[in-house]
Amino acid sequence: MNHAPEPSAQEERQYHTYVTHRIPWYVRIMWAAFWIGMLWYLIKYAVPMARNYF
Repeated sequence: MNHAPEPSAQEERQYHTYVTHRIPWYVRIMWAAFWIGMLWYLIKYAVPMARNYF
């Protein structure tokens, strides 16, 4: 089985056009919304169910 030859670093660079490593604002909002939702779920559902279970 023959493998395709590995491209050089210069050839591969054409597909990487990153300008910065900064996380976009909308990703930060989604991350914050996820954790707020997680806390809401824990307080609203998980803690009361744990009291009944244990």
